[in-house]
Amino acid sequence: MVECRLNCIPDSLACQRHQGEWKKYKLDHSRSTLEGVRRMLQRPEERNPWQPGLRRTIQPHDDDVDDDVEVPRIHYFGPAKFYCVETICAPCGVVIAWTKFDRAESPTNILKFLARVYPTEESRPSYICIDKACRVLRTAISNGSWNMWKETTRFIVDSYHYINHRTVDYLCRKWCNPAPLNGSAPNLIRVAHDKNGREYLQRAFNTQACEQLNSWLGGFESILKRMKTSNFDWFLHSMLFYHTQHTIRRQRQQEQPHQIDENDADEGDEKEDDQEGRHWNVDDS
Repeated sequence: MVECRLNCIPDSLACQRHQGEWKKYKLDHSRSTLEGVRRMLQRPEERNPWQPGLRRTIQPHDDDVDDDVEVPRIHYFGPAKFYCVETICAPCGVVIAWTKFDRAESPTNILKFLARVYPTEESRPSYICIDKACRVLRTAISNGSWNMWKETTRFIVDSYHYINHRTVDYLCRKWCNPAPLNGSAPNLIRVAHDKNGREYLQRAFNTQACEQLNSWLGGFESILKRMKTSNFDWFLHSMLFYHTQHTIRRQRQQEQPHQIDENDADEGDEKEDDQEGRHWNVDDS
């Protein structure tokens, strides 16, 4: 225990006074609690009947987080853990980069991560979608790092966050809208047609790509949380590599019917109706 100078009882890491905390730690980290032979893939924050409720401090999404403030520990029974894994994905789902945040998913950490991945103006994308883009934008303006982004990049929030945040945050509504209808970002919106041929506007890109990846990675949480740092890095990097390869292969398979249609179009106009039908079937899948 922190600041405890009493001798530990044999076969434990605590003195007589703190045996309650030690037994609680052993119970929460026992083989039966950590699934043991019943270990299974599960979603984030999912709890099963045989699992006790582990205490964990969750960072509220819109709360201010100071990177310099370290959360005090009450004991050293186990090693410290990283707070989260941060990923960067293309809208198609391809993983571009990932890293670990040790203390918090703060706007400052996010900006430093983006600066490492996109060090030059030529490498920076036109849009970066982050679930807390409005907070990242505020921080970038406050610390002056916005000067390196403003000429090339715009920070936008994902569609789910915008729906829940636009009524209370003017900056989010004004500058981080993922699909503005005032013409300020025409590349984020495209015209689509319903089954009756009527036009309607839709988002041009999937703003939930990283959230969907995180949901998939959450299935491996029970495996990852028991690994050492080196094993964790290797396993996670391998899984993200295979995920990216699968995503690219799936995209190629979806593009093949379109390529065949375009080649067949040169053979004559007789097959145009069939080609159009096959084209829309692929889009709907």
